[in-house]
Amino acid sequence: MVKAVIFDAFGTLFNLDNSLLSNIDHPKVNDILDYTRQKQLSYTWLHSLMDTYIPFDEITQTALTDALSKHEAPSSLMESFASLYFKPVIFDDVLASLETLQSRSLQIGILSNGTHKMLQAGIVHNQMSSLIQHVFSADDVSIFKPSPKVYQMVVTALDVNPDEILFVSSNQWDVAGASAFGFQVAWVNRSNGFRESITQSERVTVIQSLLEIAAIV
Repeated sequence: MVKAVIFDAFGTLFNLDNSLLSNIDHPKVNDILDYTRQKQLSYTWLHSLMDTYIPFDEITQTALTDALSKHEAPSSLMESFASLYFKPVIFDDVLASLETLQSRSLQIGILSNGTHKMLQAGIVHNQMSSLIQHVFSADDVSIFKPSPKVYQMVVTALDVNPDEILFVSSNQWDVAGASAFGFQVAWVNRSNGFRESITQSERVTVIQSLLEIAAIV
């Protein structure tokens, strides 16, 4: 029985699609964003392995700086790219899904590598405060997902078993980490992308929209 539905933030609730950067006039805009995403992940994993924790907002700034430098883009573009993470917009299926889950008296939360400041900014910006009960950040344990310590925060705080939590993410590495920990997991595959072998688990359900969660819980 699912008692709580916990969402990843960036790419799951908050939209990081390249189309949102159509206002940026630079020939390498897509390459810059793609490189930023790659380095965000690799830097979080490196710092976790090296036991040298740096908050996700700082890692994001570093990744953006590196991406702009690599593609010889002016630093003045930093603010436009950073808005994806510090003033994010949500996917079209988010609010309706959260409202449905709330009507079923389920606990609803976010579990993210993002800092509390980043997450609260996104929640407030998108008027989601009344729909999100819990916000868990990797900042609270000074290590990043997919470390089990991050997922354990939710279990401890909510006082439930791992298999009583449905974790929802669009990121396959996160899906793998959460399912290995013991959560039930919904992988949001909005773009009908390739399913990697690391997500092949009986704990993982594949959905294309957050609106499908209601049929799982």
